Amino acid sequence: KRRRLLMELLKFSTSNGKLDKRLIFSIPAGYTCPHAGKCHTFAQRDTGKIMDNPHGCSESPEFRCFAAMAEARFPTVRASRWRNFDLLKAARNIHVDANPSKPTEYYLAMKQLIMASLDAHPHRDLVRIHESGDFWTQHYMKAWMLVAKDRPKQKFYAYTKSLKMWWNLQDEIPDNFYLTASHGGDEDYMIFQFPEVYQRVAYVVYTEQEAIDRGLEIDHDDSHCFGDKPFALLVHGSQPAGSEAGAAIQQRKKEGGFVGYAKK
Repeated sequence: KRRRLLMELLKFSTSNGKLDKRLIFSIPAGYTCPHAGKCHTFAQRDTGKIMDNPHGCSESPEFRCFAAMAEARFPTVRASRWRNFDLLKAARNIHVDANPSKPTEYYLAMKQLIMASLDAHPHRDLVRIHESGDFWTQHYMKAWMLVAKDRPKQKFYAYTKSLKMWWNLQDEIPDNFYLTASHGGDEDYMIFQFPEVYQRVAYVVYTEQEAIDRGLEIDHDDSHCFGDKPFALLVHGSQPAGSEAGAAIQQRKKEGGFVGYAKK
């Protein structure tokens, strides 16, 4: 079964309600986010039922992950993300089985799978890693870095709460690989302890005024992911009834402000 899965390619989308003209790669929200905090949300694989599991992390606001909500609403989206995750795990395990003396190199088969899958999209110069999900192991993060190193004409970027993995691999990051620290995880302390490493930081805010008060520009198209300073993201998507995040979105709606992204 593992070898059969490895012969299949990962799936990428090419746009969403917020982004276009790029490849977008996703894996299941929550299940692949080992350091998520107050946004830790899961959509059950079989049923799509939403499960909230927020836990403390610095002073970040609590909100429901928009990516998990997409999996809850659309079974095809959920199935595609789980398929990608299954393929990656199968690739990792094949390498371990074939090379038991070198288990630390199991990122190599994941790299090969990602490379082969990208070859099916030769005319896309920009790749967003993880509309949904995060770097679930350091080997997986390294696999993507090696992919970027071997594909210098493409730009790769990702938001991540896996800050220790980033720290451990900071000397291996190629010039075309851009990471943004996603504030709101259980490793937030590293953002403030090592600002020279985590220069790009995304903070979720409830209102435009909150962003202004904090001196942050609001990003609506991921362009700030290639800069060198912190920025803000407005909370959006379906939120739990009675939550502060939901109330903030409703207030913005009443005022004719931003409430979310939708494909035109």
